[in-house]
Amino acid sequence: MGEEKYEVDEIIKELVETGKGVKEILKEMKNVSELMVDLAYSAILFNNDELAEEVKELEEEMNKLRYQIEIRTMVAARDPKDAGKLEGILRIAAAAERMSNAADSMADIVLRDIGLHPVVRDALKEAEEVVDRVIIGKDSKLAKKTVEDLRKNAKYGMDIISIKRGKNWIFKVDDSEKINAGDTLIVSGFKENVKALREAN
Repeated sequence: MGEEKYEVDEIIKELVETGKGVKEILKEMKNVSELMVDLAYSAILFNNDELAEEVKELEEEMNKLRYQIEIRTMVAARDPKDAGKLEGILRIAAAAERMSNAADSMADIVLRDIGLHPVVRDALKEAEEVVDRVIIGKDSKLAKKTVEDLRKNAKYGMDIISIKRGKNWIFKVDDSEKINAGDTLIVSGFKENVKALREAN
């Protein structure tokens, strides 16, 4: 019980420090749930434990966001009429969390080595684009380049959906964002582009 209280206290502290509002938290929940679904499908396609682990980490992030939006809406509700108006926000947040829970269950299939019927993997292979992760090495040629540099390079030609830097996630990735050694890039693109990016790393 003490540990759970400490965790909630930390979440409240972060919420106060960042000053995030309901709109911003909802956007983050949308981004996290979408990313989790993409990563979970790719984890199954490639039978990749590392991608599945990223999904598990993002599930923790989603739980934190759920607490934050609940706290924000409770603070915003000044009377029963306000509470009724805010109910829709909580319903959307709950739906986003259900999506993340489904992605988490998909990741479990990979991590528990539950065999998939070949039809499932064959169906996923038909997708032209894949979502994958690339960890930037300390001596990587990609370090210090901007996101725009990679997007404009025809050899790579992919979207950088998000960047994991330490324990923090950047979901709104600007073209001017510099890539650092140690960053984990979550990328979306054709298989050959992802392969080229890995080889350049």
